[in-house]
Amino acid sequence: MPSKEQLAHDLSLIYLANRYGIDVNGYFSVSGNNGDISGSGDVKTAHLPDVNKVKKTKVGTGEKGFLGIEKKKWVSGGYVVDDIFVSMISDYRKAYLRFIQLLDAENPTCDNTDT
Repeated sequence: MPSKEQLAHDLSLIYLANRYGIDVNGYFSVSGNNGDISGSGDVKTAHLPDVNKVKKTKVGTGEKGFLGIEKKKWVSGGYVVDDIFVSMISDYRKAYLRFIQLLDAENPTCDNTDT
């Protein structure tokens, strides 16, 4: 039997996979009569960005352009996934601690050894 810590780790990974997994949304319309079925729909999926995708933001240059509006330029700063990864780490730690609490509440005599 896996230790309480291993179980909490595994369950935390399952939680993260579901929380940060592929996002699917869309619609379907299906109709039929006497075995003649037709339908249409649209489904879109969204994945996490590539690990190496650079984060770009627009910043002011200090120069004035048309109608006195400040000109802007794109600058690179970190990676798109950085904020997502920070959230994932935080969510993992919270989930792990919560699973440990639930496992302790379920079986207070549970020890940390594999049997």
